[in-house]
Amino acid sequence: MIGFAETFGGTLASFIVPAFVGISLISLAARYLQARYLAAFAIGIYLWFFTDTIGDASFLGVDEGFTGGGFHALLWLLFGVGLILVFTLDKDLFTAGPAGAKFGFAIPLLVAVAVGIHGFGEGAAIGATAATTPSTNLIDAFGGVTAGLAFVLHKTLEPMMVGAAYWIYAKDRAKTSSALLRDISIMVAAFTLPGIIGSASAYFIVQIYPNADFTYVFALGLGTSVYALARLARPLYENSVSSKSESIKMGLLILAGFTCLYVAALLHS
Repeated sequence: MIGFAETFGGTLASFIVPAFVGISLISLAARYLQARYLAAFAIGIYLWFFTDTIGDASFLGVDEGFTGGGFHALLWLLFGVGLILVFTLDKDLFTAGPAGAKFGFAIPLLVAVAVGIHGFGEGAAIGATAATTPSTNLIDAFGGVTAGLAFVLHKTLEPMMVGAAYWIYAKDRAKTSSALLRDISIMVAAFTLPGIIGSASAYFIVQIYPNADFTYVFALGLGTSVYALARLARPLYENSVSSKSESIKMGLLILAGFTCLYVAALLHS
């Protein structure tokens, strides 16, 4: 068993620092790339993110066919609740023209929460493993340095979806470096808080309920994350240039985002 202080400190470091780096990197890229190029890259990240998260959610029980019973139905229900809930919070999501982007900073914050909810399950895995492992070293308990690096890369790349949304919908908000730092910090907090709560709570929950199942949280987070795709897809069709080279460029950016998270996953295998 690993102590709570070490577990909580490791959770904070592995969630907050990479998220800050990821959003900062996409903000740096925003100086040189149009927002829709950032969106294309972020969509590539999302495509692997969805694949990874639906796996964590046991593919919503589809492998059990119609024999899954209540477990199967609840996974599907939570996915649907997450999707509908977050879509309801943004009534202008499918509004045409400038009106669809009028929420400004609220949009990247909602993307941060929508994508970050699945982190509760990841944090819970950290807390539960730390509380039950015979190891006394947090890194060893999670598969060693390579597995730890894979997790850090995931937590660096995933919030780039949040950063891309910021530069699409709130690019004129931060007038100074200090204002940008404040906004990045708020987005990092919104993205990482579910994971931090998940780790802290699961550490104690599994000591009372050893068979606690956090698969349901991934199903909910999978549903909420669809909002990120809907918002990131919007700028791909605005102010675009009709040409074969532009289509290839967008395709390559989507592939680049997908490959980055794919390679991070390979490190964990």
